[in-house]
Amino acid sequence: MKQYYLNLDTTTNPNADNEVHTSDCWRCPSYNRIYLGYWDNGVDAVKEAKARGYAKADGCRICSKEAHKE
Repeated sequence: MKQYYLNLDTTTNPNADNEVHTSDCWRCPSYNRIYLGYWDNGVDAVKEAKARGYAKADGCRICSKEAHKE
């Protein structure tokens, strides 16, 4: 299991969504983020973010490929 975070800054990607990152991803911000917890995969972490009200949550194309939508 890995730790996942939700990036609150929507200006850093072209789709203006909130990206979900693992804690060891180089694109994971060190601030302006929400801790989502430990999850087995990015799909479950994105589901958690959406359950918290972030409807445009999406997996990072680097660290959460399985949850990334184009």
